[in-house]
Amino acid sequence: MFNKVENIKDEIILMTLSELVPTNHFLRKVAEAIDFKFIYDLTEEYYSHTSGRNCLDPVVLFKLVFLKDFYGIKSMRETIKRIETDAAFRWFLGIPFSKPVPHYSTFSQNYIRRFQGTDVFEQIFINIVNQAIEKKLVGGNEFFTDSTHIKANANKKKFKVEVTTKIKKRKLDLEKEITEEREKIGKKPFKYEEKEELKRQRINTTDSDSGYYHRDHKEEGFMYLDHRTVDGKNNIIIDCHITPGNVHDSGPYIDRLNQIERNFGLIPGKVALDSGYYSLDILKQLDKKNIFSVIGYRRFSKSKDKKYFKYLPEKDIYVDKRTGEIFRYRNIDRNGYKQYKSDDKNEKKIIRRHINADYYDEARLRRISKEGKLLYKRRKETIERSFADSKQNHGYRYAQYRGKAKVQSYAWLSCCVQNMKTIALRAVSYTHLRAHETVLDL
Repeated sequence: MFNKVENIKDEIILMTLSELVPTNHFLRKVAEAIDFKFIYDLTEEYYSHTSGRNCLDPVVLFKLVFLKDFYGIKSMRETIKRIETDAAFRWFLGIPFSKPVPHYSTFSQNYIRRFQGTDVFEQIFINIVNQAIEKKLVGGNEFFTDSTHIKANANKKKFKVEVTTKIKKRKLDLEKEITEEREKIGKKPFKYEEKEELKRQRINTTDSDSGYYHRDHKEEGFMYLDHRTVDGKNNIIIDCHITPGNVHDSGPYIDRLNQIERNFGLIPGKVALDSGYYSLDILKQLDKKNIFSVIGYRRFSKSKDKKYFKYLPEKDIYVDKRTGEIFRYRNIDRNGYKQYKSDDKNEKKIIRRHINADYYDEARLRRISKEGKLLYKRRKETIERSFADSKQNHGYRYAQYRGKAKVQSYAWLSCCVQNMKTIALRAVSYTHLRAHETVLDL
């Protein structure tokens, strides 16, 4: 039957704010699964209790950023416009339609005047991860780590080139091993000295904290890097560390692994890393911690004929598989490469093997093992999916702020949002689990 809708824009509706929000709305799940009261304790010391105007509720203040990142809204200005008309947003914040919404600059001003230079953002991130741990959503056995670039909020054409002198970091442990090895074979020890090296780098004049990022088959420009670690059970982000875009992946890895242990008491049994983390220092540290590691392979040598030689560790010799010729250990160079030469004086070929080559051999065996292949394969559904979710749904492709400290602060909040989303979507299964355990206890 034909029907014509009359003008009902001024109709008075008597409903509570809660009745306007569907019972299965996502924000209801977040509110039920996450306890935000801890924010009061974290922020209390940054407010005056005796003077001044009444502030915006600290929980509401941080929920503004959470809403922005939950729905991938590009700016706080657009978020406030959405709050003005969205009943679910107002319900989540506890702001009825009869009350005005905060100004879009409220959070940025609070950041400048109260929270800049504090650890509030990091503590919020840590607390959310702890809530995930309490809900048994973190396994703590398998960690997946990688980095992704975030475009800096800076003009890529505005930069200056600086040439600085840097002292090359010495590998003292390796130098000690080389010295001891040379003493065993009756050779004089090398004298190692600190060396200066000239470093030429581009410094952006808009955001000097960013770094110039350039890697094969990837876009170049001024970027930040998010070095992130996720837990293998439910993809909960347990660490995110921001550095300039010109910092190598392997640089902060061990420090961040130790930081995870300090923050949450978690020591993984297994880790999976891409080839950017294939370094001797990392292999040694993971072996020291008794962690099963699978790291993507990096080709260091272009030699193609080494495949014809077999190393016999019990005799410390190489054998030519084609002729049976033996190459014996003769010397070690200042970089730690042992030199193997034939007994035949007419043979000029030298085979080199690093003094710590056993670590690389063991890493290869782990990588090609069945367990290693299955673990490395899971990177695409863990850490790579986490980054994809950040960039596709939470506005992580571009840094909205300038300066490493500010980018780090908002990265913690953005990772909080991803973790809260995971917790909320799995809260039902957790509730059923607890109910089942209660029945068993009875």
